[in-house]
Amino acid sequence: MKSTISLYLIFATAVIIYSGAMSQAKWQKTAYIPSPASRINDGFFLTPVLGWVVNGVGQIHRTSDGGNSWQKVFESSITHFRSVGFLDSLNGYAGCLGWGDPNNPSSTDTNLIYRSSNSGQTWTPVISLSSAVIKRGFCGMHVINDSVIVAVGRVRGPAWFYKTTDRGQTWTAKDMSSYAGGLIDVRFTHPDTGFCVGLTNSNHDSSSGVILFTSDGGATWTKRITTARKGEWCWKINFPSRNVGYVSLQRNSLSPIYFVKTTDGGITWTEKLFSNSYYFVQGIGFANDTLGWAGGNSANPMYETTNGGESWHSVGLGRRINRIRMFSNTFGYAVGDSVYKYTSTGTGIIAGNGSERPLNFVLGNNFPNPFNPETRVQFTLREASRVVITIFDIHGSIVCTLLNEHLSAGEYTARWDGANEAEEPAPSGAYFFRLQTEKSTETRKMMLVR
Repeated sequence: MKSTISLYLIFATAVIIYSGAMSQAKWQKTAYIPSPASRINDGFFLTPVLGWVVNGVGQIHRTSDGGNSWQKVFESSITHFRSVGFLDSLNGYAGCLGWGDPNNPSSTDTNLIYRSSNSGQTWTPVISLSSAVIKRGFCGMHVINDSVIVAVGRVRGPAWFYKTTDRGQTWTAKDMSSYAGGLIDVRFTHPDTGFCVGLTNSNHDSSSGVILFTSDGGATWTKRITTARKGEWCWKINFPSRNVGYVSLQRNSLSPIYFVKTTDGGITWTEKLFSNSYYFVQGIGFANDTLGWAGGNSANPMYETTNGGESWHSVGLGRRINRIRMFSNTFGYAVGDSVYKYTSTGTGIIAGNGSERPLNFVLGNNFPNPFNPETRVQFTLREASRVVITIFDIHGSIVCTLLNEHLSAGEYTARWDGANEAEEPAPSGAYFFRLQTEKSTETRKMMLVR
């Protein structure tokens, strides 16, 4: 039996996720204590247990136990954090709104981005991007791999695109005012290929939503769609798979409410109805091509779709949702008025040394590690079971499914050649390898090095 993975184990401690085969998934609030003055603007989880969240009153919180406890690691009353991302377990960045935003007069920090090199315990400003020319902030950030980060800003203009290819040692900044009035979120599928979304006019009442595409690393951009209505703008972008993507559309007062969807990898986009009644949509995220959520309202909770957005229904909790990040179709996080975790009923998360694993299989370490161009991993099934082996990136997007078969009890070796579902080479960076049977699941984090 051949097929699997390539990755570098970052933590000696394994992260084990297990659940009953017939369990039902649900959202639950974590132990995060919200600030009454601001929602959480962004959250980034490097593993199912290690994550960081940032808010609009200059606070950064960190968890290392899956949200069971949170530590406030930074606070500045003049800073409005909009985005956060980590290259690895130590090195990360938090992006700021910047100064001069009429809706946020307390945001006077001239620093646009802060850096941590000790897992978010302390933060220092990146002075090289703090200037009179580049004075607007990071609204959306995407960590593409262990070296490349892209970011955009900002919500009320002007429009800028930022990029680093050397782990943040140097940054480039591109004025995007010829393409858009403001930019809010960004998502790349490759260091050279990706999308950013935002608004056509910094006056929101005069704005339509806009989706931009680049195939040369952000040097040039083309418009893929400008939405048909005024008084709306694109807010968040999410690709649950290579071909299927979603973008939320925010309106401050008007209705009906729409969102935008692609089924051909972003070549074409279709505007689809979310609600005939008013709903303040911001965050959007999908576990797979059809199961997803959207939120943003202060009074009304998140909505869920199970049919790719054809219909939506309330999930009963989760207000002011601004970012949804999924690791798989059974595990993820949403941030807004608080931090919410999506798991299966009865699912447990154990951080341990593997001596007491509630697994019906034994999973070995991959070798070589790190690897190029391929790696192998051995596993032993203690009983017959359907086995699914999936590789996904640090944002929860599936890179490829290596195996989905029913196997007899016994020993197996799986191989991953470092390619994605389209048989294209996956970029260097951190990935997750997940082995799932009918009774249990194990997930590990490793690194592919080109």
